Amino acid sequence: MKVQNAAGRTIQTEINGESYKPYGGGIKYQPTSKLVDSLQKALKTCGVKDGMTLSFHHQLRNGDFVINQTLDACRELGVKNLRLAQTALFSVHEPVIEHIKEGTVTRIEGSINGPVGDYVSKNPLQHPVILRSHGGRWSAIRRDELHIDIAVIAVSQADMRGNATGMLGKSAFGKICYSQPDMMHADHVIIVTDTVVEYPCIYQEIHEGYVDCVVQVDRIGDPDKIVTGSLKITDDPMKKGIAKSCVDLMDAAGLLTNDLIFQLGAGGISLAAVPYLQQRLEEKNVVARVQTGGLTSYIVDMYKAGRMKYMYHSQCFDTGAVEFVSHNPPTFQDIGHYADASSKGRTVDMLDAAILGATEVDVDFNVNVNTHSDGRLLHGIGGHQDVAAGANLTMITCPIYRKKNPIVRDHVTTITTPGDIVDAIVTDHGIAINPKRKDLLKAIGSSIDLISIEELRDMAYAETSTPEPLELTDTLVGMTKYFDGTVLDNIYQVKS
Repeated sequence: MKVQNAAGRTIQTEINGESYKPYGGGIKYQPTSKLVDSLQKALKTCGVKDGMTLSFHHQLRNGDFVINQTLDACRELGVKNLRLAQTALFSVHEPVIEHIKEGTVTRIEGSINGPVGDYVSKNPLQHPVILRSHGGRWSAIRRDELHIDIAVIAVSQADMRGNATGMLGKSAFGKICYSQPDMMHADHVIIVTDTVVEYPCIYQEIHEGYVDCVVQVDRIGDPDKIVTGSLKITDDPMKKGIAKSCVDLMDAAGLLTNDLIFQLGAGGISLAAVPYLQQRLEEKNVVARVQTGGLTSYIVDMYKAGRMKYMYHSQCFDTGAVEFVSHNPPTFQDIGHYADASSKGRTVDMLDAAILGATEVDVDFNVNVNTHSDGRLLHGIGGHQDVAAGANLTMITCPIYRKKNPIVRDHVTTITTPGDIVDAIVTDHGIAINPKRKDLLKAIGSSIDLISIEELRDMAYAETSTPEPLELTDTLVGMTKYFDGTVLDNIYQVKS
């Protein structure tokens, strides 16, 4: 069959059994501003309604204002039964508790730090909180296990079309590494910024092709509060001793070479390991290849001192790191590249060594970072599982007890990271190697003193006594998921 199209050409619409639609005429696109004057208007434009899932990133950490602002707007619109799919909540998000009480929020699938977790531990939501690692969240969104209706993305600078960055502007917090899957897979995307610039925004972690609305607010947050807790190298001799032991173990395992790829976190012990590692590399005249993960000023200083060739970072932990990446944008990586196990390759799989913390560890090398020993849900998973599974030497650091609470014990309260991907527990009373790592034990030989995990537990119990069984109800509060989507453990309600 032949017809004349709008361009005046006669074309065939049926060829070899396939149908083709004739050209119907072109329309000149007229670019329009996506700026709207309030979060309420943006949410209405995106069709917000009861039961939807809203997502957020946490890169402003305890300085974030956007989650609270958005939920206040939802309250004013009368929206109920929302599912929060944030990457993390912090103390600044305590107002979420009121939104839970009022029924604005009834589900949470994302890390919880502080008062909201404490509240939920005693007042379970209608659905259990689902905790995923950074990589697990990314892959859950990709495979639509976690479907996002509206992604609300805080940015420090944006243009009127929605191109946006977190690296420039008065509220700069670093590269937007956590919201790429939200941007690509959410039904709607709202950009929230306090700095609108002329088109085009110079750096573009968020692209206009995905964005529905841009909202300008007075402030998206306080970057000075990206630092949560102390980010200074500790003076505590115990913590410094554990940090040095980690570097000694890396050395004994033969990892301190020019090929070293490593990750050190932002906890006190991890920070304390930085000068020890730098000193050891200097003594050996070694330049490590790559550092990955979150970035601190101390890692930046180590890089500037010439003790590593490259840095990959997925978030900034202090304003010094923010300042550095704003002038060195090629050093970043998104979380999918970093930790998505459903992808064809991720950075963490190349790690030689990583230092991670713990709330508790047990004789099976399981690690808990989500709940305290009293059962309260106070922390998220972060990249803990992702890094532990990828690193050749995963070191978990902790004292054997804190105050009168044993940290090395028979069974952790909650399994966050399973023991079969943990290689060493490094404590103030010695280092225990997972017996499954016979290759590691062989590599170390007699170059470093080791102790069994059972001996560490016995020492902890001798100082604190055997812990009493927790009193929990049968009501499910939450669950920890492994990054492949399977359930690792359940978290139950704490008795008031």
